[in-house]
Amino acid sequence: MAFAEKRGAFWRARYKRADGTWASAPHGDDGKRFETRQAAENYGEEQEADIRRNLWRDPRAGDITLNDWVNRWFPAQHLEETTLEGYRWHIEVHILPYFGEHALRTLNALDIAAWELSLWRNGVCGQTSAASARTLLHTILSDAVSAGLIPANPAVRQRNRGRKNGKSRARGPEEVWATPLEALLVAERASLLSGRPDEFIHLVTIAYTGMRWAESIGLERQFLRLSVIQIEQQVYEHKGRWIKKPPKDDSYRDIHLPPFLADLLSRQIQRHGDGACDCTRKRTREEKERGCGGGRYVFLPEGGDHERRSNFGRRRFRPAVDGRHADAKDRPGYPVLADLADAPWPGVVRRSWPAAVSGEEFKPPRRRGFWRYDMDQHHVVSWLPVKPEDRGRKLKIHGLRHSQKVWLDELGVPTVASEERMGHDVPGIVGTYSHTSPEMVRMITEGLQVRCWERSLRERSAIGDGHSPVPLLDELLEPYRKIDKKDHLPNLSQAPVSDLRPRPKKVV
Repeated sequence: MAFAEKRGAFWRARYKRADGTWASAPHGDDGKRFETRQAAENYGEEQEADIRRNLWRDPRAGDITLNDWVNRWFPAQHLEETTLEGYRWHIEVHILPYFGEHALRTLNALDIAAWELSLWRNGVCGQTSAASARTLLHTILSDAVSAGLIPANPAVRQRNRGRKNGKSRARGPEEVWATPLEALLVAERASLLSGRPDEFIHLVTIAYTGMRWAESIGLERQFLRLSVIQIEQQVYEHKGRWIKKPPKDDSYRDIHLPPFLADLLSRQIQRHGDGACDCTRKRTREEKERGCGGGRYVFLPEGGDHERRSNFGRRRFRPAVDGRHADAKDRPGYPVLADLADAPWPGVVRRSWPAAVSGEEFKPPRRRGFWRYDMDQHHVVSWLPVKPEDRGRKLKIHGLRHSQKVWLDELGVPTVASEERMGHDVPGIVGTYSHTSPEMVRMITEGLQVRCWERSLRERSAIGDGHSPVPLLDELLEPYRKIDKKDHLPNLSQAPVSDLRPRPKKVV
């Protein structure tokens, strides 16, 4: 039974907790002291009523520090290792150094907003990382609210507050994507940089299936069935170990292939024997533990181990897209040099020179370590970017996955079929009642074959003399070199729908 005690000019409420101990409250939830006995008793009775309904929150629970709460919260998170690593980095570098010793009940919205601004204004991290750190703090404190430690989340962002810069962009800068021709050119260049057709087939496969990188390097031969790829796993590197796990968000799916891609993947398998990785052939036990456990894969690098995304991007993808070798951030990359003397465009890749400096006369390097070219025997050129940088954003490997979605949208593929191919769930009533039909599958495979792949080959054959220094691509271009270039159709991703029909030949 709640009662009130006189304390000077004010009253204090006393009520019994659920564990039988007595609690006291000198003021109400509004922070005002009780001026009458009745006000104090009423407050105490309300607290006891909440206790009986299991709605009461012990004010002492908020005395736990953020450091102690995070140590309880983090082990309960069941997420991917890479996600947990990102969480750990934000917690240890950005969150706990500022709020670790604060009690949860003392955290407030103003201090958290000032902390987020200070992170990027003081150069601790970028603006995007600061926003991610606050989002993580919001997640941590939301679970504290659910646990009854604090009544509300102080990290919630207030709507319609702050500067309006960039508010017109709903999603921020868009991911850079490629047209079918641009994807073909990047794949051709990557093959020239490696000296093998594997990189050509690998990038074309990602672009025309929308597979994630980890799904592509985790593609085993047992999951390739004639004209269908079964996405059953992914392989990615974490702390020096190769991990084989289910696809992201359990996005198991079947990806139906256009005829040309089924043929390319068949050639890829025939070229590489059993396709076994080196994970089970390591010498020491420690080396074997760092492997994926073994398998027969479709795509493997020259050494037989799995392809690291960073290495592939630095050695193959970035030079192919940008026309420059990827280098340290404080030094500009050397341009990719190609020799056109004995090979068709884009030439045979040669050892690179330093880039020319604007306003200064360029002199070919003659010191040790640089290749010397005889201009009577070589015709050396540098590659231009296939996809120039757009507002600070460049085409990435993941951008080929975006490209696949754009191409499907251009083909008019229904949302349910395109999202299923990408491995996404369709929310709401559309996802419940819509299903992918055989006619939709035919629409996808025929569209990618004719309106994307064959069109890109026709456009590529119109460049230079229609030949390629990549033997596989040169073979694919053979039928299109005989086509009259006047009948060349415009690129699907750059032309209006009204221009997609073949132009009639003029009658003489």
